[in-house]
Amino acid sequence: MGELTNQHIDYLIGCPKKIIDPPRREMALSNGHWRNGMKLQSTDGQHDFSVFMRKNEDFEENFSMGLVYSPKDVRGDVCIFRCNGPHGPHVSFDHHDRHHIHVAREETLNSGLKAERTAFITLEYASFDDALGYFLKKCNITDAEKYFPNILQRRLFEGEEKK
Repeated sequence: MGELTNQHIDYLIGCPKKIIDPPRREMALSNGHWRNGMKLQSTDGQHDFSVFMRKNEDFEENFSMGLVYSPKDVRGDVCIFRCNGPHGPHVSFDHHDRHHIHVAREETLNSGLKAERTAFITLEYASFDDALGYFLKKCNITDAEKYFPNILQRRLFEGEEKK
């Protein structure tokens, strides 16, 4: 994979995107997780992405959704942004037992790893639906309201109450 700088990664996360292959109306159950996904493209047509969404069947607070970048000039995709719910303690990290976000960083990606390692605890969301609203806005998915109207409307009202 070509060199990705932190500045370019941040640009890719926030650049305007449109949905080109929409999510299913309902999540599908597979291997103990409710799953859904969609394909995106930057509004300038220069960058392709996919989104995965999954929620544990038994413990819905255990969820993950990620923005995966698909470079056109090289083979291989890379997850550049991911929102997670708590999913238990981990041997080397202390954030897995709380809501947290992973962001790809150049040091990790350019060392040959294809997973984001930088993670931080967040108070931006407290459920799958909250995280989805945050994710759709953070990733600047311009036509998200067409497919997720209830998620985005709720986030709008929550924002108004906080003011």
